[in-house]
Parts: sequence; C-alpha cells; structure tokens
Amino acid sequence: MKKLIALSCLFGGIFGSAQSQESYTLAENTAKSSFSIVTKKVTYDDHLMAAQSFNMSAIESFNDIDGYVILKKLVAIPEEGNGYTIEKLTHSKAFLNPRAKTILEKIANKFLEENSATITVTSLTRSEESQASLRRVNSNAAKGESSHNYGASFDLSYTKFNNKYSYSKTHRDNLEEILKQLQEDGKIYYIKEYKQHCFHVTVRNPEQFKSTTM
Repeated sequence: MKKLIALSCLFGGIFGSAQSQESYTLAENTAKSSFSIVTKKVTYDDHLMAAQSFNMSAIESFNDIDGYVILKKLVAIPEEGNGYTIEKLTHSKAFLNPRAKTILEKIANKFLEENSATITVTSLTRSEESQASLRRVNSNAAKGESSHNYGASFDLSYTKFNNKYSYSKTHRDNLEEILKQLQEDGKIYYIKEYKQHCFHVTVRNPEQFKSTTM
C-alpha cells in the first residue's frame, strides 16, 4: 500500500510539473449545478479544430474573400476600433468571422477600460498562399493548414501598446489575464508565441464547446 501511495504521488508531481503556460482550466456545469475542473494542454491542433468547426473551407487565395463576405462568413475589421489598432499587414487581411470580430472587440474594450491603453493586432485572416509565403520568413508559422486560414484567429502583440513598442509587463500580464478568463469560459483558445511576441487567439464555436462538454 505504501508503494502504491508513493507511486501515485510521484506521477502526480510529474503531471503537475508538465503543465505549461499553454494549459488552461475549463469549468463545466454538471447536471448537479456543481463545477467539474478539467485541465489540458492547449495545442495548435485544438486551435485548428476550433477554426474548422465554423463550417467554412480554408481560404486558398485572398481572391476568395469577397465570396465569403457575400455569404456573411467573413466581415471586414476596421484598421482602428475602440481599444485596438491593426498594424500594417503583410501576410494577412483585416477580415474575421462575425464571432471572432465580436470577441476581438470585447478583448479590446475590456483592456482599454482597465488599462487606459490600446492593444495591437498583428495578424488576422491568411490565405493558404500567404501562409506558405509567411513560412519562408517566419519559422513559427504553421506548416500546412493554419487556424488563420478560416477567419477565426488573430494575433495580439504583447510588446506593442498604444500603437507603439513599449514593453510593459503590467500591460502584458493584464492582457493575458483577459485571455485566460475567456479561455476558462470556453470562448477562445490562446497560445503565447515567444518568437513573434504575440498571443495567438482562436475563437471557439459555441456549438463545438457545447458538444465537448456534454
């Protein structure tokens, strides 16, 4: 019995230490209205599956965007909004699906309200062509399909606030706290990208979240 307890503690310690900053805690309502806590590591596969759940094909070329706008699968994102600025884009276009637009605005509004500062969006929707081009200059760009190809993802700088580079640990941490809360609520996934100094955010489809918690 003592050996079993010792092994249990050992594996418990290993599991706990393996959790990274990409881990999240998801609170699920149970039938008894209590809360069940589930912890797992968020991966880029999770982001891709979430993006694909909106029933929209990957954007092969930027020429396809107009068609998705007509179908109301994508909406244009203004260069400046309440609480955010989009920096000059080189490999993406300022479009998102309607839910992603709403979540971006929610993040920006909350950050502005709490910090009296604006956030900077560094990337939005990419085509498969632009993703391949980006990969040649950014090794961090996903190989093959990316959640950016579905209009469900955007990147937020954690070193650029008020439309200028000004490293602020306070701003970075406060932005991440907002993302953590949204992730815990099942609204997004996010991953902190160290090479690009940004938070990669993918919006979750409420229908997908519902099916994974039933």
